[in-house]
Amino acid sequence: MVPIAGLGSLNLRLTVLASVACSLAAHVIAQTAPAVDTTQPVTASAIALVLPNQQGIFAAAAEAVRQGFFAAHKASGSTAAIQVIEVGDDVEQIGVALAAARDRGVRVAVGPLRRHEVTAIVEGGSAVLPLVTLNYPDRDAGAPPTMIAFGLSAEAEAERVVQVALSSFVKLRQGLSTGARIMVLAGAGALDRRIAQAYVNALRAAGEVPSIVEATPAALNRLGRQFETGSYDAVFLALGARDASLLRSRIPRGIAIFGTSLLNVGDPAGSPMASALAFDLEGVRFVDMPWLLQPDHPAVMVYPPPGRPMTLETARLYALGIDAFRVAELWMKGESRFEIDGVTGRLRVDRAQSVRVERTPVSAIYRNGVIEREEFAR
Repeated sequence: MVPIAGLGSLNLRLTVLASVACSLAAHVIAQTAPAVDTTQPVTASAIALVLPNQQGIFAAAAEAVRQGFFAAHKASGSTAAIQVIEVGDDVEQIGVALAAARDRGVRVAVGPLRRHEVTAIVEGGSAVLPLVTLNYPDRDAGAPPTMIAFGLSAEAEAERVVQVALSSFVKLRQGLSTGARIMVLAGAGALDRRIAQAYVNALRAAGEVPSIVEATPAALNRLGRQFETGSYDAVFLALGARDASLLRSRIPRGIAIFGTSLLNVGDPAGSPMASALAFDLEGVRFVDMPWLLQPDHPAVMVYPPPGRPMTLETARLYALGIDAFRVAELWMKGESRFEIDGVTGRLRVDRAQSVRVERTPVSAIYRNGVIEREEFAR
């Protein structure tokens, strides 16, 4: 990216790329725009994309989002210019950057990417122009009406998994029994614990009383006996694919098993490891985005793949960038209630109801060593 003078010690770097100058050579976006005077107003509709700089640990994540954002921009035929603003770890930079973008006539800003930065914007009143954040604040209360929050929430995926399980697979509770018939198996990591708590909250809201088992060696040794003495209908996994594969054989075949996108091993035909895990996870259901599970979906086929192979995590961020541009375009036009058939899922915005963009992922199951899509009511 091209360094831009004019923001002094804040160490912001700004690159302006008009849509007519965007090119995707072999699906790689080349940035060749010259430096511009940031004190001058923009002459056309502009979108500011606020991302972590290239010197930090989030550089790869930021680059994946940026590539997806520009891919969607090119595919849309939009005439809006995109200003990429890189910020460091100082959250005050973001407020200054957003104020400068507003003063130059930028119509909408997209970002930042990290959760604590989004929270700082809300708490500091820095959303001084229409804003689409790329993560959720710690608390939705206080978010201004000019802001919507869009992200890839594992907790929201867990809520969707519970909805699918209870509506399509787990038989309704009969009588007044309050005994546990659903187990939540949780790993020890922070993300695992957050997913497990989201399962528990959603299940309790539906009237269930789940039992919670932490996947420690001691607990796993007792797992078989728990299934023998209990009458479980379903198990929800707050685990990654590798750990889940080690537990699958301990869960009787008649019990339905569900999980989030952490259980996606990728294309089983792409590596022996993914293939082995897919067989180990036989019968396990999970959710993830159409970008990874439904490549023949019309909304997915519109956009080019990234120019080089990506991990599952960075591929999700590339898809996030695509849908972030689409959401920003409508938000920039003043639309506050809309739906998009996105590459990250079905997206629903209703700012009168929530600051959050509701994302409905698609469902899949491991069957005979491959991943098969399943259709359920939204």
